[in-house]
Amino acid sequence: MKKGFCLMMAVLMLCIGSLPALGEENIIRVTGNAAVSLSADTATIQIGVNTKKATVQEAQAENAKLMNAVIQAIRQAGVDEKDITTSQFDVFSSFEYSYDDQGKEISTPCYQVSNMLSVTIRDLSVLGAVLDVAVAAGANTTYGINFSSSRENEAYQKALVRAVEDAANKAKTLASAAGKELGDLKLIDASQQNNFYGITNTFNAKGAADAAAIVSGDVSVSASVVLEYAFK
Repeated sequence: MKKGFCLMMAVLMLCIGSLPALGEENIIRVTGNAAVSLSADTATIQIGVNTKKATVQEAQAENAKLMNAVIQAIRQAGVDEKDITTSQFDVFSSFEYSYDDQGKEISTPCYQVSNMLSVTIRDLSVLGAVLDVAVAAGANTTYGINFSSSRENEAYQKALVRAVEDAANKAKTLASAAGKELGDLKLIDASQQNNFYGITNTFNAKGAADAAAIVSGDVSVSASVVLEYAFK
């Protein structure tokens, strides 16, 4: 008898737990997305000098000489001093391998110094020229051209508004399709912006037909939001 009573109570508690909480609202959860494209007006590139010598002192002395020339050339090409910063500096040892007349391998210790600059270019029409003069002055490492826009924050605000509108329209459509009435907005959650880059225009150095041809990118700034509405 006692065992049967306990079993009945357990079933009763399970049923109670499955019932909607008192005053609980029905919720529609929707995601809205939007993107705003704008032309890139800024580029950031990594430009560096890598030198290898028998001693650290020799490698560093040559690196410093070449890097000073590279910085001077970049500044003369129209880049502001505040837009030229050191992004990486490494000193490490390695070996050079060769063979003697008998075919025996010879390993010679040497040292390498690598000095990288992060250069921000705010006039894309001189981007090719900056690369050309940097290489001519002694730069032997370049990588990572990243395009951006000074108006990305403004674009993100517009994308947010459009994402909210997109989510709100989805909520209205869902409620109408289900024969329900949309209630108050209960939650807004905005995710971080994402920037994407597409290919558009090619820039050459002014007055130099054989200058490095650089392709810029349009910046697409996207926003995503989650809205929750009550419905009945």
